[in-house]
Amino acid sequence: MNMTSSRALRTVILLLAGSLLAGCATGGLKGNKSEGLKLAHLLRDQGRLEAAADVYARLDVRGLLNGPEMLEYASVAAPVRQPAQALTLYSRARDALGGSLENMSSSEALAICTGMGRAELALGQMGLAQQSFNCALQRDSKNVTALNGAGVLLDAQGQHEQARQRFQQALTQDPGNIPVMNNLALSWLASGQADRAIQQLSNADASNPSVRLNLALAWLVKGDEDKARDVLSQLADASQVDTVLTSLKARAAQLSSSSNTLLMASTQPLSLSEPNP
Repeated sequence: MNMTSSRALRTVILLLAGSLLAGCATGGLKGNKSEGLKLAHLLRDQGRLEAAADVYARLDVRGLLNGPEMLEYASVAAPVRQPAQALTLYSRARDALGGSLENMSSSEALAICTGMGRAELALGQMGLAQQSFNCALQRDSKNVTALNGAGVLLDAQGQHEQARQRFQQALTQDPGNIPVMNNLALSWLASGQADRAIQQLSNADASNPSVRLNLALAWLVKGDEDKARDVLSQLADASQVDTVLTSLKARAAQLSSSSNTLLMASTQPLSLSEPNP
């Protein structure tokens, strides 16, 4: 067997092994804790967070997770679980690590503060979210997640200039961060400065659907429905454009009248399948 064939065979074997391991995640977890964690890490690293969270859940039911591993579980599950579930997992991770943030490592405390802050923000628990994001920023003043969350909270309170300072600080750390760019644009819209929002979104990744949807929204706020329709036609089928446009018009009207709608827009991004969540 030549070298090329040998490499190809090894690749096939690895892919088959990965498929078999991934199958274990949905077919029931067997073996010891070490094997379970290896599987969870493999699935996590493959971006299969739902399957990875299921493996952690099975280990958790069996009482096999220690404090740091419980925090791993919360961090993996948060993007694919409801905010209330994520908040519970982070609370349990905090308790499993001793309950006191001051006695944890800086990275553990930071992960818990940011994780809880995002969940609390999504649940509309603004006071608690502010405490959590402040906790995170005390440990890392350049943390993008905490800066973004703090900006959303300030915007919802009508403090648009202060909010934009937070978003700009976040973009200094991560210039291509789409959620932060969208939130900065929404802040400009909330201040009645549609031109600034359009400029912000026009310089963002044009291939990102959320950017295009918010750009169409900005054009509607500016009063140019034709431009909004042009933007949407590059993103959706002709049969979808009118439906999405109707939903965006409703969002535009809400943005001009309610800071709470800005909070909703920031935590519940626009989508083509559910244009007005």
